[in-house]
Amino acid sequence: MGSHRPVLYGGLISTATPQAHVRLFGEVFGMALAGATRLDGAAASALFGAPLSGAELVVLQTPGVESGVVVVAFTPTSAQTVRSYATRVDRDALKVIDFYAPDYEAAIAHARALGHEVVEAEAEYELAAGTFREAHLWAPDNVVTAFLGGPADFFADFAQVGDRRTSEVQSISAPVSDAQPVVDFYREVLGWDVVFEYAIDDPSFSALVGIEEPLQLRSRNVGTSTREPYLGLIDYGLPADVGGSLRGQSVAPRRGLLGAVVLVADLDPVVAAAGDAAGPVQALDPVAFVGPRACVLTPPHGVPHLVLERAR
Repeated sequence: MGSHRPVLYGGLISTATPQAHVRLFGEVFGMALAGATRLDGAAASALFGAPLSGAELVVLQTPGVESGVVVVAFTPTSAQTVRSYATRVDRDALKVIDFYAPDYEAAIAHARALGHEVVEAEAEYELAAGTFREAHLWAPDNVVTAFLGGPADFFADFAQVGDRRTSEVQSISAPVSDAQPVVDFYREVLGWDVVFEYAIDDPSFSALVGIEEPLQLRSRNVGTSTREPYLGLIDYGLPADVGGSLRGQSVAPRRGLLGAVVLVADLDPVVAAAGDAAGPVQALDPVAFVGPRACVLTPPHGVPHLVLERAR
C-alpha cells in the first residue's frame, strides 16, 4: 500500500443492508473485510453534504491488491436508489462494477448457485484482442456488477489478479453526457489520463442492457494505468430521446452505487487542485490502510468521489 499516486480503489455503495453486500462481494468476488469505522451526524453531514445523523463505513478489499469497495450505511436510510432498471442507460451516474473472470462460465454458475441474480441475456462482442463476453449480476439497491470473459493474455494487462475466481475491481463504467470536462478534471486534480479506448457495436450488448435501439458504445477509460482499476467514461451513441441524465441523483443517503473511492497519500494538494469541487476535509478514525482524513470531490458529471488519505 505504499503508492504515492492517487488510485481508484473501487465503488462507494450506499445501502441499508450492508451485510448483503459484504456477503456478495465476499462470496462471489473474493473480497475480505478490512475494517469498519463510524461517523457521527456532524461528521457524516459535513463529509457528504447532506443532513445525516450518522454513517457506518465498511471497507472490503481484494486480498493482496489495493482495490475493493466501501459500503456505507447512512442514517437515516433512503427509500430511493441512484439507479433503477428503467434508468439503465441514463447518463451521469456510475453504472457497473466490472470483474474479470478467468473461467467465465464457472464464475457465473458459482454466483447463481449462491442465489444471486445473473441476468440471462449476455453480451458477446469482438474487439481487436479477440472475443469478449459479459454478464450482469443485479445486487441489492440496484447495484450492478459484471463478469467479463476474454483472452487471458489481454487481461494480463488489465487486471492484477488472474488466478482466482474473479479479479479485483477491473473498472467501473460511468456513462456521461460530456466526457471531456470529466477527463480534464481527472487529469488536473488526480493526475489520471486516458489509458485505453474501445468501441462496441454488437447487437448483443443492446440485449444485455435491455434496450431495442442499436448501441454504438464508445468508452474512454481514465486512471493510472490499465493494470489498476479505472473509470470507463461511456457514450452509448443512442438517439437524444433515449435515456436521460441522472446528474444530481448521486447524493447521500440515496442507495446504490453512489460514487467512487480514491486513495491518496496526501489530501491537501488534491483538495487545492479541486477548488470548489472539493467539500470540507473531515477527520475519521483510521481503519485498515485508510488514514485520518477524508474529503468528497464532485467532478463535472456530479458523481461523488470519496477521497481517503492513506494511513501514515
